[in-house]
Amino acid sequence: MGEVTFYAVDEKDLVGVLKRLGLYHDVVEGRGRCYFCGVPVGLGNLGGVFRYEGRVYLVCNSVKCLYEAAWMIARKRQ
Repeated sequence: MGEVTFYAVDEKDLVGVLKRLGLYHDVVEGRGRCYFCGVPVGLGNLGGVFRYEGRVYLVCNSVKCLYEAAWMIARKRQ
């Protein structure tokens, strides 16, 4: 797999980032879903956020789903 850059967000800044991306209410109200497994994503199990083909998606904190996100992004960059 090629190089993939991940950006970390401090927990205290997470709410602001989610609000800027328009995802805050979906996450807090349980409407956000993991792009890969479909599990509801809340603040307690949010693994990441990624942009793909112009849209922003949520990923749960499952290692499998995080790996899938990294793999998907790496393939897109090739």
